[in-house]
Amino acid sequence: MKKSSSQFLMFGVEELLQQVGQNIRTARIRRNLTILELANRVHVDERTISRLEKGDPSINFKNLVTVLMVFGLEDSVFDIAHPNADEVGRALELQKQPKRVRKMDQLSDDF
Repeated sequence: MKKSSSQFLMFGVEELLQQVGQNIRTARIRRNLTILELANRVHVDERTISRLEKGDPSINFKNLVTVLMVFGLEDSVFDIAHPNADEVGRALELQKQPKRVRKMDQLSDDF
């Protein structure tokens, strides 16, 4: 019996991949493209596009980015793990900074 690769995924990953796949499918259909037409533009076979649309975790990131480029949505890749959206990471970075350092605009000349 073949084991599903999803059993090794962190909780919630499978659902996220399926949603991304559904988003790709919606974008393809809105552009009136068949799976074959998209596959030809991305230079992969139809099975790869089908697996991408189903949220298969083994799909190559390069193929996902290429599909986004075909759709003109490549800028959305820049939002993935963008440092400015990482509130936890920014907070941790601030904690590492010395506490005694003050900026000139924070100093007061009130005596």
